Amino acid sequence: MSEYLRDVKKIFDAGNAYVSCRDDLAKIIEEPCLAACRALYDKNILTYWSSSNGDSPDYSFILVRYEFLGKNNKYIADKMVRDGVFSIDRVHESWNSDMNQYGHGICIGTKTNSDMRVSETSQKLFDLASKFAYQDIKYNIYTPRYLMQIFPFYRGERTEYCFPDLGVLTINDRNAYNSVRFISNGKLPGVSEMQRAARAIGWIFNPSDGLIYRDDETLRRHNEYLQYQKNISIHYEHKR
Repeated sequence: MSEYLRDVKKIFDAGNAYVSCRDDLAKIIEEPCLAACRALYDKNILTYWSSSNGDSPDYSFILVRYEFLGKNNKYIADKMVRDGVFSIDRVHESWNSDMNQYGHGICIGTKTNSDMRVSETSQKLFDLASKFAYQDIKYNIYTPRYLMQIFPFYRGERTEYCFPDLGVLTINDRNAYNSVRFISNGKLPGVSEMQRAARAIGWIFNPSDGLIYRDDETLRRHNEYLQYQKNISIHYEHKR
């Protein structure tokens, strides 16, 4: 464990890195950013880049994907940007996609220096991350409309974002592509088509909401949020 920022080694492995669980964060996140990134992960908020190390000690930051924030967190992000607490990231926004399809990011950052303690930097970033609220997970999930929009013969405007991109995944796997190339006449896929798509790409179809989830971890986080909302509702009813 490093004591000062100047001692933190740079980790250049994020963006497209696949995080299968919370423990994976320690492999790709530098120490001063780790507590904040874990907090954001626990709130189901997607981070896609961070930096706080001895090579770049003057500014420590974490980037959050704006399109994957829920309505309440988008409001919080917008307000924090207006107040000058957060900023809009337009430097790294296209790193995850040649088509820049994921929209802009929100930069959670603070001025630092090489002599600053790692613990102090970590606390500053954690305090900034704490401004966001717990939300349902918005990424690693495919909706019927998104499935319709990713195929080349569909010419409508893309209005939903998913990460990683199913279009890239299926085009690179011809068998999977042929298995899910079921959409015609602009109609949204139904339950059977969604089930077939899930089997083709090895993901999980969730019959309770008709969506495809990337893995058990994504579905678990979604279900935990639903239970959290249910507990709040029960608590509110008991207090009435």
